[in-house]
Amino acid sequence: MIDSSDIRAGNQVLFNASGLAVTVLKVENNKILLDTFPRSSYYSYSDISGVPLTTSILRKLSFNNDEESTTWTGQGIKIYGKPDGFFYGLRIVKTRAKMEFLHQLQNYLTDFYALFREESRSLDLSYSD
Repeated sequence: MIDSSDIRAGNQVLFNASGLAVTVLKVENNKILLDTFPRSSYYSYSDISGVPLTTSILRKLSFNNDEESTTWTGQGIKIYGKPDGFFYGLRIVKTRAKMEFLHQLQNYLTDFYALFREESRSLDLSYSD
């Protein structure tokens, strides 16, 4: 199950019932509004999972790396793949940004630009599966 403090409006998550990636439209108390077809509905956190962050998704999001490098650059940031299977970014708060899921990368990019560049920016998800 996803940590409820990780979920924000605009995040891409997996809707467990269909296995499809959907967008979170709103977060309210213990419910989240998902952009599900044919109409949006409220669900609980147990109804969603994270979209695993993979090198394939990074490439679709216009991140690049050298074949022998674990450093990925794109969207104006750098992240690093580590042997533990997670991706890490520059330390924004007390702990280093550890990313296992797409929504964590989305949140990291938004926070990075808000804190260091003082601009509003979100991860460009204009890729097709």
